[in-house]
Amino acid sequence: MDDEQAHLSLGEVRRALDRLRQADIVRLSVLARNWARGLDRRDADDLLNEAFDRVLSGRRPWPSDVAMPAFFNGVMRSIASQWRHEDIRETLILDHTEGASGEMEESPPADHELSDLLSRMRLALGDDPQARNIMEHILADSDRDEAQAALRIDATSYDTARRRMIRHLFKMFNSGWTT
Repeated sequence: MDDEQAHLSLGEVRRALDRLRQADIVRLSVLARNWARGLDRRDADDLLNEAFDRVLSGRRPWPSDVAMPAFFNGVMRSIASQWRHEDIRETLILDHTEGASGEMEESPPADHELSDLLSRMRLALGDDPQARNIMEHILADSDRDEAQAALRIDATSYDTARRRMIRHLFKMFNSGWTT
């Protein structure tokens, strides 16, 4: 299937959005309010603007066989889900914290249990450097493309090594994550 036939061009997207009526905009706003419920740092307007930005920039292609309300509903649902995942991530160790006196204090001590677990996981993957390197990229929160480029491997090799890593760690640490 040709990509040009499967998705609207950016010109077609702009023309479709230029033809939006007030009622369409209200419907999209209602959808945005629905998906924005529970977002901590963003609201419905942010969500709708981000959806328009992704669609108009071409980062989110519009399939030619999907109606506008259904397409934007999916786009906003996806963005809201991404933002929720970002909001629930917590920093494990703060670099510095501001004390009551306004001065910067040292970070809390590292979690020794986590350090021990990571050390044992690295040791368990010692015989498979590719899987260990993928684990390090995951821990560093690198995205898939960055990891592949840094390790100089293709998508298939990355997926294979990642599955090997998961299987090996699951086998080694399945019983309560202890050895």
